[in-house]
Formats: sequence, C-alpha cells, structure tokens
Amino acid sequence: MFKRFSIYIDIVTEPKHYAAILKIIESFTNICEPITNISQTFEKPNFIYNLLIIDHDKINFDAGNLTTISEAYSTAIILNVPDTEQSYERLLDANIRLMLRRGFYERELEAILKEFMQMEILKFENTLLDSLFNSAQNSIVITDKKGNIQFANPYFEKLTEYKNEELIAQSPRVLKAGQHSEQFYQELWETIASGKEWEGIFINRSKNDHIFYEEATITPIKNSHGAIERYLKIGKNITREKMLLAELSKEVKVAKNVLKALIPEKSNDGFIDFDYHILDYNEIGGDFITYKEIGDRVIMALIDVMGHGVSAALIALTVARMVDDHATYLSLEETVSMINHTLLNINQDNEDNAKFVTGIFIEVDKKCGLIKVINAGHPDAIIVFNETPPHKIGTIPSNNLLLGVFDQSQPHAEVFNTSEVKRLILYTDGIYENRGYMLDAALDVLTDDYNKLLACTAESLESLLGPSQDTKDDSTVVIVTLM
Repeated sequence: MFKRFSIYIDIVTEPKHYAAILKIIESFTNICEPITNISQTFEKPNFIYNLLIIDHDKINFDAGNLTTISEAYSTAIILNVPDTEQSYERLLDANIRLMLRRGFYERELEAILKEFMQMEILKFENTLLDSLFNSAQNSIVITDKKGNIQFANPYFEKLTEYKNEELIAQSPRVLKAGQHSEQFYQELWETIASGKEWEGIFINRSKNDHIFYEEATITPIKNSHGAIERYLKIGKNITREKMLLAELSKEVKVAKNVLKALIPEKSNDGFIDFDYHILDYNEIGGDFITYKEIGDRVIMALIDVMGHGVSAALIALTVARMVDDHATYLSLEETVSMINHTLLNINQDNEDNAKFVTGIFIEVDKKCGLIKVINAGHPDAIIVFNETPPHKIGTIPSNNLLLGVFDQSQPHAEVFNTSEVKRLILYTDGIYENRGYMLDAALDVLTDDYNKLLACTAESLESLLGPSQDTKDDSTVVIVTLM
C-alpha cells in the first residue's frame, strides 16, 4: 500500500528474550524494514534509533544512561523492572513509559512490541499522507457528511484564494458562481449520498471574484459499518482549457470553410476503407482530417485545434501540412515530435493567443503489416479487433499531453498487426459532450456492442449515444476499416 521504510531497533537484553522479540519484529517485514542491533552492553548509538529494548540491570544509572536513552531513542522498553516504587519513579522521571516487571510473560512482551510497531507504521502513513496532501498539484478537500469542509490542502487555498481557516467548517457553497442550476447540485448530492462516486466540472468563483473551472471527482468515505462519514473531493484546475474552448469567434466559421475545402475525400483502395463525418455546431476551434498515401504506407490524422479565429485555421493547416510533408521521410513518432516543437515555437512568439492541438496520428504500413497509433491529448481511440472470438474491443488512451504546451520527449506509438485489427474509430469530444456524456460513460456505451461497432458508419456512430441534447462543439468521426 505504501513505500517500505526502516525502523532501527537496539536490543540489549538476555539471549532468552531474543526469539520472542525477533519473532514479532520479523512479522512486520512485509511493510517495513526492521534493522536490529543486538548486544550485551549498552552503548550510545551514533544517530537516533526508533526503539531500545533493554534489561533494567543493564542500565548504568550512575553513568547517566537514562539521559542517554532519552536523547538517543524515540522509544524505550525496559524489561525486568524491580517491583519497587523507586524503580518506577526513576524511569517515569526520565519520560520512559513502557516497562515490564520482573518475571513478565512472553505474551506481554509480544503485545507491547506489536503496539509499538503498529504505532510506527501509523506515524509513517500520516507523514506520507501529509506530504502527499501538501505537495499535490490537485485540490484535495474532505468534508463531513453535511458537506462542511474539514480539510483543504494548500493547492485548494491557492486556487480559491481563501485561507485554510476561512474554509474550515464552511460549505463549498461559498465558492458558487451562479453558473450551475439547482438540479445540478441536487443530482450531485443524490449520487454521493447513495454511496456512488460523482464526476463532473465545477464553475466556481474565488474570494477575489475570479471564475475558475475544476474537473472534480467526489468519493464517499465509509466507516467499517458501511455508513458514509465524509466525502473526498479531488479536483483538477482546467480553467485555461475551458477558457480556450469558450472563446467564440465568427472568424473561425470562415476558417472552418477553408478547412472543409481542404478535407481529403473518402476512399477505399481495397485494403483500407477511409470514412468520416464532420458536423459543424458552433464557433469553437475546428476539427481537421488528413489522409495521404506514401508508397506502401498510409498516413492519416484527426486534429482538433483549441482556440479561435483565422489563426486557429492556420494552425490546423500547419499541422496537416507537416503530417503530409514530414511523414514522407520521418517516422510517425518523429513527425508528431516535430509538430509539437513547431507549435511550441509559434506559441512562444504569441503567448497571449497560444494555440494548442490534440490529435490521433496513424500510420498503416501495408508491406510490413503494421499499424502505429499515437494519441496526443485526444479522447480515447476505439480499436475493434478482427472477428476471431472473443470479439475484442479495446481503446488507445490519451497520453495527456496537448501539442504546443510542453517540450516533451518523443511520443510513444501503440503498434498492432494489420491482421488483428478490423477497425479504428476516432472522434472529437463533441460527439459525447453534445449528448451530455463524460468520456468514460460514452466509451462504456460505444464499446458495449461489438456487432454494432462493426456495422456502423462514421455518420451513424453518434446515434449509438442517442440524440444531441446541448450542442456545444463540432463533432467529427473517422472510421478506418481494414478490408
């Protein structure tokens, strides 16, 4: 469950006690690394040990051993303590609390050692969790079952611009920006109160009146009886991405018309059937498709530009042209890496209007019988394997890296044999967002029926998710079928 850690234990006692002590210590080696030192005489260690187990008669009180023990050991267990008031008082004055009288039973030693080891494990867990909560670059919030905040990590404080003491015992309602309906909150509470996990996006307002977007997961925390005691929310700040998507412009419509004129025609060469369907909804950045035959290789890509205006159209054209040009003499991985490098340079010169791209890039090598797929920050591609049982459907998930944001290493490509793949299905996020789905829920529906996925066309795929509810984005579907 967590990283192994070391516990340093000094044992200064009679050999007859070794077996009982080591038996208990070794029972914890699956979760920690006890390092033991066994000796017949007491000597001060050169660094602070976690535990000293020592016989009372091996302590030299005249030499100040009690002071040394207090300074050099986090905990001490004294064995065979004489049953006199003076003996106990002397140890208690030295802040030593763990003692066993003369003639103690082995089970008493086992019990006290087990308790010590379990306490050390709890200390380590708490230290680990504190470090995780305080350094996490996601917001982490714990509330009681009524929704009042009990814990908020530093990242959440920075995001909301509230100090921790201002958040504790407050309801997250303090962050409401008036962007969600009462039904939104009602459905959220119905979900988590029933013991289920909720996923969604919050549009909130900070203390200083800044709007921010959080992609969040809220999970009920239950006690040993199965009753909900608290809720845990983990959120990711997606304000920048949402603001880029939300900026609308009439110029993009013109850019889309330019892009549409340059979209390749559908094709079927007897080996690959290339089918697609593009549906324009609004002014958010355009989708674009490329398809090029280079000898025995076919290079194709589905590109989605985040941004607006003529510049977004130019970015899409730049990416498409680079796919066509570089893939002629570079590998697919090198081509995508070059595209990212070019976008980084463009964005560095135009930081206030940066353009980011997601995309799925595919190479089919007919001669070698191989398919390469790179998913650069895009929704999961669906892969339908050949009809040989068990009729497998898989996905190729995003690498979570938008192109044009970070200087990243050469991307990894998933590789398949053409003989094992029947279809690759690509799409932009509009096909599920316009129908009120989150990506995971949409994938559950789309990958539920092998035969439907095998039979659908690019135009009919969206019907598997039902009718559009709230048109927010373009939607594009590309289906690559190997004949």
